[in-house]
Amino acid sequence: MKRFAQPRMDLPLPERLSRRERTEALRHPPLRTILYTRLQQHGVVWKVAGRTLAPLYKGAVALEINCGDIGPGLCSYHGFATILTAERIGADCLFAQQVTVGYDDRGGSPTIGDRVRIGAGAIVIGPISVGDDAVIGAGAVVVKDVPEGAVVGGVPARVLEGAVDRFSARGR
Repeated sequence: MKRFAQPRMDLPLPERLSRRERTEALRHPPLRTILYTRLQQHGVVWKVAGRTLAPLYKGAVALEINCGDIGPGLCSYHGFATILTAERIGADCLFAQQVTVGYDDRGGSPTIGDRVRIGAGAIVIGPISVGDDAVIGAGAVVVKDVPEGAVVGGVPARVLEGAVDRFSARGR
């Protein structure tokens, strides 16, 4: 919820959220989908709670998350037509709409590092690694490893030399 309240990675997360801020965050369907995914991973009681709440407070219509290891702060503001199938999704990752993360014919799915941002319509497929603090541009097709802190774009994606991510957690 804190990441929904403060999406910019270069600014600190709020210490506490007011009741109004928590209510506003829970009104957001992608956040509910992320919450239900997390509840599925924390035992029978939480799984039943998630399955009970899901029909009453629906999540995002076309946001699918299939990952057993998700770090805190996962955020998707516009989860429409987004599929996330990964070995691991690190802390404070941000996914835009129509993103596909998943398998390819090489087998295996990506490992996403911490504080990674993936732009609208990007595709990240195969047994690759996306380094911490990486930014994947909108519409990019990533089929090779992405170095830590890199900004990549294009089809197929390549490192964009000299590109600066103005919202990086690293403060470059």
